[in-house]
Amino acid sequence: MSPPVTAVPNTPPKGIDPGTVPLHRLNALEYDNTINDLLGLSQNLARTSFLPDEKGTFDNQADAFTMSDAEFSQYFSAAQALGDQVFADPKLAGQVLNGCADNSCLQSVITSFGLRAYRRPLAPDEITRAMNLAAYAVAQGADFPTSVSQVVKMMLSSIPFLYRVELDPNPGDTTPHAIGDYEMASRLSYLLWSSMPDAALFADAAAGKLASSDTTALVGHVDRMLTDPRAGNFVTSFAGQWLGVRDLGSHQVEPTAFKSWSEPIRQAMVQEQLLYFNEFLVGNLPWTQFLTAPVNFVNGPLAALYGAKNIPATQTAMTKVTNIDPNRVGFMGLGGFLTQTSFTYRTNAPKRGKWTLVNLLCEDVPEPPPNITPLDPVGTAPTSMMAQTENVRLRLQAHRDPATNPGANASCFVCHKRLDPIGLGLENFDGIGVYRTKYGDGSLIDPAGVLPDGTTFSSLSELTKLLSTGDATATDPAKGGRLQELTSCASKQLLNYAVSRPLNLTGGTDDPYLAQVESAWAKDGSWSIKSLIKAIVLNDTFRFRHGGV
Repeated sequence: MSPPVTAVPNTPPKGIDPGTVPLHRLNALEYDNTINDLLGLSQNLARTSFLPDEKGTFDNQADAFTMSDAEFSQYFSAAQALGDQVFADPKLAGQVLNGCADNSCLQSVITSFGLRAYRRPLAPDEITRAMNLAAYAVAQGADFPTSVSQVVKMMLSSIPFLYRVELDPNPGDTTPHAIGDYEMASRLSYLLWSSMPDAALFADAAAGKLASSDTTALVGHVDRMLTDPRAGNFVTSFAGQWLGVRDLGSHQVEPTAFKSWSEPIRQAMVQEQLLYFNEFLVGNLPWTQFLTAPVNFVNGPLAALYGAKNIPATQTAMTKVTNIDPNRVGFMGLGGFLTQTSFTYRTNAPKRGKWTLVNLLCEDVPEPPPNITPLDPVGTAPTSMMAQTENVRLRLQAHRDPATNPGANASCFVCHKRLDPIGLGLENFDGIGVYRTKYGDGSLIDPAGVLPDGTTFSSLSELTKLLSTGDATATDPAKGGRLQELTSCASKQLLNYAVSRPLNLTGGTDDPYLAQVESAWAKDGSWSIKSLIKAIVLNDTFRFRHGGV
């Protein structure tokens, strides 16, 4: 079920600030995707060779980006190389020239390519400048295709291409106004595809349907775009960052501790986490079951790691399975999550607990105070069998006890009381997510725990049910219930990603917008990520902006 499509006002409620997004340089993923869609290429130049992107909460946060001399040089050099590559290939060049062979149709070529490159119609002075550049190239002896290639290179190294530019009619005016149709096309395409708008978005932008108070077109595009393969970019970018999937790609695993670990297993875990999230985006699973759904995606190597017997060891394709193991449920039972929240050589219960509270429930957990004695003795090597096999629960208890750890204090206990029960509830899974019942020293693993509010659990299944109970619309969850936090956190994370700027919350200007998004998602009732996306796209903070910054 989708939110009802209704007409919304052309200005947000008086006194509510929709915010503004500064000039937004394309990040590496956006640049590569835009180049590929614009020129018909298949390359990842920025992701493999450009300077690393700056990063705010997410790597699409506009105010985190800079443009140094070195960064501009890489864009300029890339524009020259990409232009040469396209015009060395008759088929690719033909897509730009579109049947034009001489100056009689040059302006048509420029306006058509420029519309797509700049994600908006060219201004008269921009057309004139491009025409003059082509004429100059011809005067220097270039043939017609080569003269057009100079225009392409110029556009690929220009601000309107490298940046997403949103204009205010009066830059000094703080009065909110609707963003333009072409600006909305870009907001939508870079949110869902991390790339430029397609022909359908450009057509509706030209028809004035995207900034209209009638939001039928916007909702229709969300449905359409999420069925497109390019929507995979949303999953890998948003979920890849929020859920730590990108971290798993660089996570180191100590081979002496985990002899069954391999790069194919790492890659399978990455795919599983993304496929799992996708079930809540376009599948039938509601976000309220994110921590409890008995769903996994496995190939041969990952199935073997999980102890599943009915998947051939040689199978490379990922297969969806349900109820693979009653002990392994929800996102917190995925091998990727369990691995990326572990040390290289053993589990890390406080980290697992903190990651869950901070990333999935959006709770504030302070950093540990200075001068705290490490949990593992100083000088402990990752290859130490003691570090790999010792009872972590007992070690944590000793870590918090001032009698055995002079660095322990009351503040340690306050935080560990929140973190440790969640992390220790996952101790049946080792540092790469393999289920076990004993530590290496032979002592039994006890996953039972007590949450700060007094609720108890004895397994991962019980823990995840506790974290997923309550009324998702309640402002004061019932004892043991964290469902409202789980849904609110997802709303906050996706709104942050969608508007490409830090949110101003806790008494700030974004509080009413977040509340509106949460209310619309709850009213929809499906709790799908698709319905959350629609709630955000229809929200004023996504559709309006102001100047004066």
